[in-house]
Amino acid sequence: MTGEPVDHGGLLSRRERLFSPEPRLGWVFRDRWWFLTPFPEAPPRRQALPEYLARRVAETERAAQRRLRRTLPVSAAAALVLVMFAACSAGASANLSIGSLLLAVIAVAPGAALTWWAVRQRQAARQAHELAQKQVAGGYQEQARQWHARKQAHDAGERARLDGLPEWGAAPRPGRRLDVFGGTLWAWEALLTTYGTSALAVQPLLVIDLSREVVSRELVELARAAWMGVDAQLLPSRQASSSLLADMPPQELVDAIVESMHGGTPDAARAERSMDDRILTKVCGALGDDITLARIAAALRVLMGEPDEGEALTRDERRRIAGELFTVEYRRQAHANLSRIESYVHPLENLGTEPSKAGAGYLTCIALDSQARNVRSELLTDLIVQWVTHRITASWESTPALVIAGADELARRHLERLSDACERRGVPLTLLFRRLRETSAELIGGGAVAFMRLGNHEDAVRAADFIGRDHRFVLSQVTKNVGGNESHTSTDTRGEGDAETRSASRTTGTSRNWGTSSSSGVSYSGGEMFGLFPDRATSSQRGRNRGGATNQSDTEGTATSTSRNWSAAYAYAEGTNWSDADTTQRVYEYVVEPVTLQHLPDHALLLVRSEPGGGRTVTPVECDPAIITLDRVATGPLPAPPAPRQALPGPAALSRQPPQWSSPPPQWATPPAPPPPRAPLPSDSGPPPGPPPGHRPGPRQGPPPLWGGEN
Repeated sequence: MTGEPVDHGGLLSRRERLFSPEPRLGWVFRDRWWFLTPFPEAPPRRQALPEYLARRVAETERAAQRRLRRTLPVSAAAALVLVMFAACSAGASANLSIGSLLLAVIAVAPGAALTWWAVRQRQAARQAHELAQKQVAGGYQEQARQWHARKQAHDAGERARLDGLPEWGAAPRPGRRLDVFGGTLWAWEALLTTYGTSALAVQPLLVIDLSREVVSRELVELARAAWMGVDAQLLPSRQASSSLLADMPPQELVDAIVESMHGGTPDAARAERSMDDRILTKVCGALGDDITLARIAAALRVLMGEPDEGEALTRDERRRIAGELFTVEYRRQAHANLSRIESYVHPLENLGTEPSKAGAGYLTCIALDSQARNVRSELLTDLIVQWVTHRITASWESTPALVIAGADELARRHLERLSDACERRGVPLTLLFRRLRETSAELIGGGAVAFMRLGNHEDAVRAADFIGRDHRFVLSQVTKNVGGNESHTSTDTRGEGDAETRSASRTTGTSRNWGTSSSSGVSYSGGEMFGLFPDRATSSQRGRNRGGATNQSDTEGTATSTSRNWSAAYAYAEGTNWSDADTTQRVYEYVVEPVTLQHLPDHALLLVRSEPGGGRTVTPVECDPAIITLDRVATGPLPAPPAPRQALPGPAALSRQPPQWSSPPPQWATPPAPPPPRAPLPSDSGPPPGPPPGHRPGPRQGPPPLWGGEN
């Protein structure tokens, strides 16, 4: 197993790019393949053969088969019959008649000619179809080859163009103040290296490392490798060589000591602070121009009456401090204050006793080592903040950028004063907090804010509350229903009935009537009114009649009726039901969930910036300094994205465009003329065929028509 050697020189040269002149917090990733422009041309499609070619092949095939199966066999059979008839007729002479043979040839010739013509037409249609297929296949292959060549050239050009685009761009430092919450010590080290190297390319840098794990070590080593002036002070193990309080005037030194003693207790009695300030001011005034913490501690022990064999004070200074500075009664009442001040100053007596001769560096790093976990470290922490505030306020030229790692240890009042001093003088201030506690939460919002991994749930909730909530529409319910209903109903009702009824009737009747009638009568007439003297007349009449009649009738009738019925019915039904419904709901949720902040990668941070018009911007940033060794990494912000990629033309647009590859017209048979357009169907389809529903024939319409259409 072999491997190629690592190019340490190349990596070192790439690490030098960290010292770029644009201060940055890290890098923002943007995939270059997002800007890939796809090949705009759609792949060629195989040209479909004209329908008339296939139709012509099918028609000629049917015609040829019909000739071969019907016409030719019939003609041959007729010719064979004629030949056999001629042979039978000439059986005796054993000679066939020429006329019979000629008739046989005439009988078979039309069928053979028609069959030959049909077969020839079929062969021509097949050849034209095969030629069309070859030309279409050849044209499609040529178009596909050219299309693939153009696509490969386009893809190669796109890869070459995208290879020149950077994928990592610098995330510039926002504003003058930045508060970073959360993160591990390794993440802090990466952030200090990434930001510190870029800040050193612009201005001096002052780093206060209060993490007690020296997370600024990598930054110091890179600055020394770049031949920059570095002043690294490790406290308290190397406090003798520190120049922390070397350039402070006496009154500011007194203020620094008093604020360090009472900085964490803002509610302390003003009387105590005033007494401490008076004592230290008198002591520093008695010491003259040579003021150190060791001489201050020795003077305090003299005031308390403690024995001191040190050489910090001369005999005359001891006598003047003991006898002329304060009265005996005042020293008795202020003994508690003297004891407290001496106990604070005593651990730091050797601070700055052996100052380094290197002088101030372009990078000044003051770090607390792992031993600083006692009262001495707390006093050192407060003194460092006071010294930094003094240096910022006293310097107007070559003001350094300031970074404080582990600002959780500092009092809020001191941080606010330091922040005001930096803002007034335009000093970039970066504060790194391990936790987002209540004290540090009071400082959030003074500038841009960045969040690294916050493992504690309460810290993550506070950070999510600061980032804020937002209204959004989220998918709350998905309903999908896919169903099909297919019903095939086939009803074939066929009935046929024949009914014939014959009836015959004959009626024969005879009627005979015969009769005789006779009549006789006598009538009298005449006389007056009372009949006394009648005028009498008499007449007599008699008659007799005889007659007869005979009737005979014969009636014969025949009736015949025939009825038939037939019915057929077919029904078909098919249906498909499909529905897809999405329901969205307006919610008011975190822009960044607390669980997301709890599981951020080690070197990732979320940069939160407030916009002037309202709202906020959350940007993910990667602060790993090793990213600079990768390819396609820019030392500045990412350039504007290229123009949006061209959309693929739709099928309609492609159909409207002229063909890009013109092929010669096919050499096949000319296509037939298109049939005339069919008349449009009427919008009203009219009633369905047959009688309307519910219709019944009248009594005089008669039966329905029979199969032959006759009644």
